[in-house]
Amino acid sequence: MASAATIDFEGFAKSHAFLLVSAGIPPSLHRRLFEKLSSETFDGGHFFSIEPCEGGRQRRLVLSSESLPKESDVFLVDHAWTFRLSDAPKQVGQSVSH
Repeated sequence: MASAATIDFEGFAKSHAFLLVSAGIPPSLHRRLFEKLSSETFDGGHFFSIEPCEGGRQRRLVLSSESLPKESDVFLVDHAWTFRLSDAPKQVGQSVSH
C-alpha cells in the first residue's frame, strides 16, 4: 500500500469495510490482509504452485503445503500473463477485442 499517507489498521478496516465484506473476506483475516498489504507480502509461493494441465495448454494453481485450514490465511496475488510465444499474438488479439 504505497501511499503518501500512513494508515493504521482501524482506518483501513473502516475505509474498506464494504469491500472486505463484498469480497467475502472473514473479519478474522482483516488484520492479516492489512499487514500483508502494508508490507507487500506475496507469500503464496510458500503454499501454492502452478502446474501445467490440459496437455500443457493451461495451468492450474495447486496447494503445495502440508495443510491450509479454511480461513487461516489470505494471499495477495500479483497478476502475471503466462504464455507460449506462439500463442501470444492470438491471446493479445482476444484481449483487445473483448
